[in-house]
Amino acid sequence: MSKHVRRFLKSVSVLGVANGLAVFWNYAFYRAFVRLKWTRRQMTLSVVPNPVWLRPGVSDWIVMERIFLDREYDPLSAPHDAAMDQLYRAILDDGKLPLIIDCGANIGLSSVWFATRFPGARIVAIEPEPGNFQVLAMTAKNYPSILPMQAAVAARTSRVSLSNTMGTPWAWRTEETADGEVQTVTMETVLRNDSSQVLLAVKVDIEGFETNLLSGSADWMDAAPLVVFEMHDWLQPWSGSGHAFFSHLAGHKRDYLVRGENIFSYSHAALHAS
Repeated sequence: MSKHVRRFLKSVSVLGVANGLAVFWNYAFYRAFVRLKWTRRQMTLSVVPNPVWLRPGVSDWIVMERIFLDREYDPLSAPHDAAMDQLYRAILDDGKLPLIIDCGANIGLSSVWFATRFPGARIVAIEPEPGNFQVLAMTAKNYPSILPMQAAVAARTSRVSLSNTMGTPWAWRTEETADGEVQTVTMETVLRNDSSQVLLAVKVDIEGFETNLLSGSADWMDAAPLVVFEMHDWLQPWSGSGHAFFSHLAGHKRDYLVRGENIFSYSHAALHAS
């Protein structure tokens, strides 16, 4: 069975016949014509409340597929999920604002997943690449809880240059340079933005730049009840991507669950007092 047939069957089985057919038509049509591959389309997915924007002819489709069809962000464990729900409700009941920070938000589909899962939360969606950010900002107009921020998240305030040797929009990488075209933002700056917000979760998928982000203090990681991250040792051998995460996370007791490329790290102190 070809990958295209599998994608068609998956679209129909997850999104329903009518919606699945409509969504898959966009994938097939915009893949067929090279000059149209980068076309932006607003699409309705039956699994989320509002439409999203993506470029069906490029890797945006695969991102959508992984998040909403393969459900790679869906909970793996009922007890961990219940603990997140309990904390989320407690923050709201205390008159505070649950905060989710999406580092490397790409076109914003992971932010949409969080906005759907935690509708009372604020999601700060950080993405440095201009083309991806434009699509992210378009989707965010349909999801008021998503706050788009064009920047590269880093250990310090500086500038970064962007590069992409693969030619796909999910493969943009950042490198700290004095004359870089994009400003960085620190996690501390995001967290200080509003005193009413309480950190609920952080997602980190920044194509190897996590070694920069985690090169200094990462107190925010200890404070995060849930950290969702992707390691990139495969992308940058001997860079210590995995080590950068675990050397910070190992200071406190946490549970780790794995689905697809993502590792979910749950804080015992925040979510399981005993």
